Amino acid sequence: DLHSFPTRRSSDLAMLAIVRKMVSDLNYNIEIIGCPIIREKDGLAKSSRNTYLNQAERSAALILHKALTKGEEMVRSGEKSAKKVVAAIKEIIESEPLAKIDYVELVDSEKLKPVETIEGPILTALAVYIGKTRLIDNFFVDSLA
Repeated sequence: DLHSFPTRRSSDLAMLAIVRKMVSDLNYNIEIIGCPIIREKDGLAKSSRNTYLNQAERSAALILHKALTKGEEMVRSGEKSAKKVVAAIKEIIESEPLAKIDYVELVDSEKLKPVETIEGPILTALAVYIGKTRLIDNFFVDSLA
């Protein structure tokens, strides 16, 4: 049930999952390819929302990439507890005074349902307010070592 993942949170991710499911269910001979996030040189995900950030907020926003990088490193190093990965990501973000977490979620990348144990392809997505600007970012791990 793809409706359990809040589409308002990461609409691009939810739409990709919905399109993939539709293509599969209708047995279309189409390959859907998701693309990695395009990032600024400093790691911040490219977004038109970045223009709303003042200099201090722009600098503070770099905490998102730092937190997601740590989470991805944990998963790729064999961490199986989704709770531990999410907690580590939140701890890093919460170290930035200008950041206010909306959500951090680790889900099965196909069904977009939360997982407790990381056993297959996963998606970790977040939304964080930096000042008044809501930024979203994520990482995807399709195969585990």
